[in-house]
Amino acid sequence: MLRALLITPVLVAGLAGHAMAQPPSAMHYYLAMFKYADSAVKAMTENPQDRAAATRKLAEGFGGKLDSIFWYATSGDWDGIAIFEFPDDATADAVLLTSRATGNLAKDVMIPLITSEQFKMIMEKAHQTKTGYTVPTMTR
Repeated sequence: MLRALLITPVLVAGLAGHAMAQPPSAMHYYLAMFKYADSAVKAMTENPQDRAAATRKLAEGFGGKLDSIFWYATSGDWDGIAIFEFPDDATADAVLLTSRATGNLAKDVMIPLITSEQFKMIMEKAHQTKTGYTVPTMTR
C-alpha cells in the first residue's frame, strides 16, 4: 500500500510532464471573402495604401497569420479573398467581427478550411461509423 502511495505521485507527475511537453494545437486555415463598402473604395482610391500590411497586423493581433491575400481587378460579388491561420473558430470569428465593425466592408464571410489529410480522416471516419441512419428515399 505504501509503495502504491509513493508510485502514484511519480506517475502523475510523469504523465503531466508528458502532456505539458506536447506541442500546442495546430493552427487552422480559413478563407475570408470580402467586398468593400463604396466609401472604403473611394478612400483607398484617394489614398492608395498597402491593405495587406494592415490585414497582416489585424491577424497577428489575434495570434493568427495572414498567409496570402488577393484582390480582383474587376467588380463582382467579392473584391478579394484572404487565407488566414488562426488557433480556433472563435478567433476567426472575432477577426471577422472586428473588420465588420469598421463599416468598411459591404459583406464578408470566413470559411473554415481543411487540409487533404484532414479530409481523408473525415472520409475514413464516415466510412467506419455505423449509425443506423436511413435516408429519406429508403423509408416507406
